Amino acid sequence: MSAPKGPFVALGLAAALGLVYWGWVIKLKPQRDKDKEDAKLLFKGLDAASTDEIVLRKKGSADVTLHKVDGQWRLVSPTAAPADQDAVTGLVSQLAGAKRNEIIAEKGADLHDFGLDDPSGAVTFRPSSPGAKAQVLFFGMDSPGGDQTYGLIDGQPAVFLTFLSVKNAVLKDAASLRDKTVWSFSPQDVEAVKDGVDGFSLTRGADGFWKVDAAARHEPGKGEQVDAWLGALSRLKADSVPSETGKGDFGLAGGKRIELTLKNGTKLTLVQGRSKAAAKGKTPAPPAGPTYVQLAGQGPVFQLSAASATPLGKKAQELMDLDVFKLQTGNVASFEVERPNGKLKAVKKAGVWAWDPPLEAKPGEKPFDFYGFLAGLANTQLLRRLDLKKDSPAKPQASLTFYGDKGELQEKCIFGPLRDGGQVAVSAMKNQAVVAVSNLLSALPPDIPRAAPAAATATAKVAPQPVPAAGKN
Repeated sequence: MSAPKGPFVALGLAAALGLVYWGWVIKLKPQRDKDKEDAKLLFKGLDAASTDEIVLRKKGSADVTLHKVDGQWRLVSPTAAPADQDAVTGLVSQLAGAKRNEIIAEKGADLHDFGLDDPSGAVTFRPSSPGAKAQVLFFGMDSPGGDQTYGLIDGQPAVFLTFLSVKNAVLKDAASLRDKTVWSFSPQDVEAVKDGVDGFSLTRGADGFWKVDAAARHEPGKGEQVDAWLGALSRLKADSVPSETGKGDFGLAGGKRIELTLKNGTKLTLVQGRSKAAAKGKTPAPPAGPTYVQLAGQGPVFQLSAASATPLGKKAQELMDLDVFKLQTGNVASFEVERPNGKLKAVKKAGVWAWDPPLEAKPGEKPFDFYGFLAGLANTQLLRRLDLKKDSPAKPQASLTFYGDKGELQEKCIFGPLRDGGQVAVSAMKNQAVVAVSNLLSALPPDIPRAAPAAATATAKVAPQPVPAAGKN
């Protein structure tokens, strides 16, 4: 007798339904949802790379026309100028993401009802493919809800709603699309700088190291500080461009200059304008306002805010290497202090500093601040330089030697007497003798003779004595 087929058929049907559910609902649903959203796109496949011309029309404003020239966007009207590449790319990205949120009328709508008979704005773009037809998106009035606007694509009858943010993002004025980069150079190509603002000069030597000359002071440059400053100068970006031709009263005549000389011999000069009050010698001058700059020999005048103009006020001393010692505190694992009355040793274990052997603390005495002491040494600045041979102290007040975690020498600091408002100090790693700005030894524990740790007293072994024999009565 054959087994009943009903249960097996039911199980097979359930399995088939499960596969259909898994395939249709679970696996294919994300793709279906994506296809549904992509179908709402107004201009599917649009990107900045495939577009060569953009025209923006905003009611009450001049048309803005952008052309791509040799792969770079440029403003053509209402002014001819370089365009901000990122801003234009962002504009096209917003347009590429624009969607029909809802179709209001398929065809035959009265455009007046939606403000599309006299559009509030329009964006036209021409694809770069040969013979491609320009496409136009018109914007009408805003929807009653205030977060959407009515739209219409030229050549298509449907009136639809799209987000108001799309309209606001693409209908930019020329000023917001104008490239406001003040000048262009690579900091690595700069060989010399003459800063007429603070009155100093920088020169890169054949060895790649900088030298700073300011008034009567001539110091080596601090490489990382110089590089950071040149980088900030190269990234100067204006808030606006008040004049494309340079015409106007911006205080540029007789303004202070920053002159750069590049490796190829090219010279770039940035002229900084003066306030009208300063130019006329008024005292006191009014509070600082915007700064105007112009690249000599070129037309545009750029307006910098107080914050963006900060690199123009760099002081020579900020670029000088005035560090007394070459000391990276994070690399120090131990150090020794040698003074006339004894030695001290400090060791860092598991990130904690301590004297080795420990020093006896007096009642109420605060623990020694190892991190503060090391940071103070690492950041110590010099007042003036000395002759290493003549001025190295014959009888140092102290010598501090710093070691890494493998015992490698990090720095050796030798300290002499107080002098000229500071203290004589010698750096072994920088091979220099200087007058440091302060008495660096005052933070150390007092230099007093310290007794060596008492040696453990050996316990004498006494041979056991024989027990006297009991007397006989």
